[in-house]
Amino acid sequence: MDESFISSPDGAERDARHRPLYVVGVDGSDSGRAALCQAADEAGQADARILCVHVRCQPSIGEMAALVAPGAALASRDCRDLIEMQAWLDCVQILDPLPCPWEFQVVMGRPDKILREVTMTRHGDALFVGQSPRTGRWARLFHRCPARRLARAREYSVHLAITP
Repeated sequence: MDESFISSPDGAERDARHRPLYVVGVDGSDSGRAALCQAADEAGQADARILCVHVRCQPSIGEMAALVAPGAALASRDCRDLIEMQAWLDCVQILDPLPCPWEFQVVMGRPDKILREVTMTRHGDALFVGQSPRTGRWARLFHRCPARRLARAREYSVHLAITP
């Protein structure tokens, strides 16, 4: 059998190069897991591939100032490594039991810009991201969730997974 064709759950043969691609922003958080679960459910129904993207954010000005302290750079890098490992473990636990193919990619930058860029570059059909609930008066002013910026995309479908 030609490897460029795959068998779908309904028994039809489909060209593997033309399977839908779902891009999922994963960060090891509850909202990231919710987005991953939502993408996994829909990928099973659509016979889609999943690309999990973990974005390592650049250190903020406050973090960079704190890095002057002895050992702070190592602690910051270790923390970022642990978050990346948690995101990868979430992908393994949720996606490995499923029949859909998936891959994990780590990119450095701002989450909204990187997820948009990866989705466009890889010709993604949909983007799944988690949205953290904003509670309290000040959260509306200071919480800058990338999901809100990404939801305005017109080039591809954006699915927001909201955790309670």
